[in-house]
Amino acid sequence: MYCKNCGKEIFPDQNICSNCGAQQQPIQEKDSGGFGYGVLGFFFPFIGLILFLVLRESKPNTAKAAGIGALAGEITKVLLFILLIVIQITSVRMSMMP
Repeated sequence: MYCKNCGKEIFPDQNICSNCGAQQQPIQEKDSGGFGYGVLGFFFPFIGLILFLVLRESKPNTAKAAGIGALAGEITKVLLFILLIVIQITSVRMSMMP
């Protein structure tokens, strides 16, 4: 890493240049939340949960998107399963009517 003021090489963890004394701004990664991570979590909830747990410290917005996607995917599965059971019960009752 190099000083943004004088160009002298400095250690990555240095906040102040030892040569000129200029304050160094830490490089921050972009954390936009990623719609794609939410979709991935929706269709593959286990992967979404893993991404949530791994990224929650370094990229909280992306982790949140993956976690919400995983949660929405699981809730959708449960609701569809309940709907399937209701349809099956209704179908059986209809077939038993004279």
